[in-house]
Amino acid sequence: MKLKNLIYVLLLTTVVKGYAEEKHSAVHSYLAPSPISVAKTQMMCDLKTSQEQAVFHFPQLVDSVKSNNQADAKFKNRGKAFIRSLILPGSGERYLGKKTLAKAFLITEITLWVGYVAFTEYGKWIREDAYAFAATHSGAKTESKPFQFFVDIGNYADVNEYNDAKQRMRQFEKVYSSDDYYWQWENSQSRQKFENMRIASDQAINRSVFVLGGIFANHLLSAIDAVWQTHRHNKKLNQNSKKQVSINIQTNHKTGAISLNIQKLF
Repeated sequence: MKLKNLIYVLLLTTVVKGYAEEKHSAVHSYLAPSPISVAKTQMMCDLKTSQEQAVFHFPQLVDSVKSNNQADAKFKNRGKAFIRSLILPGSGERYLGKKTLAKAFLITEITLWVGYVAFTEYGKWIREDAYAFAATHSGAKTESKPFQFFVDIGNYADVNEYNDAKQRMRQFEKVYSSDDYYWQWENSQSRQKFENMRIASDQAINRSVFVLGGIFANHLLSAIDAVWQTHRHNKKLNQNSKKQVSINIQTNHKTGAISLNIQKLF
């Protein structure tokens, strides 16, 4: 009886090993389980020596074996992933182990910030040059002047031409009566050059505002993606945890018949 039972155990070990090797190349981790590379496997052997049948039962042989580089094979928190990506795009994806997505969002963030700084500084640089040019070629006093003043000196040859136009349109509140707002261009070419510089400065600064909107959008998209990736990650772990294999071997001592029943549960 003991010899026969030993043969059954050896037969069962061979069947289990062959099945596991066909499904995964890391079945040896079942014999030396690791929390990183394989899910916990339980083996229950119910040998009924007092009856006519010997039954060996393996109810939970997990169908998926995690690779050694999946150290994050555990459920993730959506809120944590959302906040991380909202603060720094890509950090939520990195928290989930999505390194490619994390790099994409982070590179986008860096590129947008570089663009924002570049447009802002370029716009300021052109504006300062334009104001210095206006002071030299029109005699305008540019210190502490509102933005509209520079629009006006770019559109009119001198302050008298501007005041006459506003009076004809009965916009008396817009007339410059102070000598502090005096200007007179040397020629139309100088006025047009200043106007072109002013427009270029405004366009650069407007582009910087547009890029700033892109930065905000990148934060929001990364946060939304992190929540979605968390949902997919947890769903996959849920599905894997429900997969199991049941192996049932029954022997009849009287007839010597052996029956093998393998069930894959989902």
